[in-house]
Amino acid sequence: MSTCTQCGRRPGAHETVSGRLLCGDCYRRLAEFSGAGSAMVGGASPEQAVGTGLATGGWAGAADGETAALRRRRAKLAATEGFWRRLWVRVWG
Repeated sequence: MSTCTQCGRRPGAHETVSGRLLCGDCYRRLAEFSGAGSAMVGGASPEQAVGTGLATGGWAGAADGETAALRRRRAKLAATEGFWRRLWVRVWG
């Protein structure tokens, strides 16, 4: 596994839309800054923007388990050959 492109110290477990690999801390920090920035653009006060940023950081990575399971299912489906076997993988996993 590659290291984080931001800090370079930990494994990059999260991938951004641009393809950068980030560790959990850097990913959370990016989410916090994005949440605060979008709140400021939306006309929120600085205090509200800080609150929105912290709340966004709290939700960062909340869906990682579902995303990992989806990737495993897709990889298993890609490795399976034959219509009936693929159907079995789609229905029962």
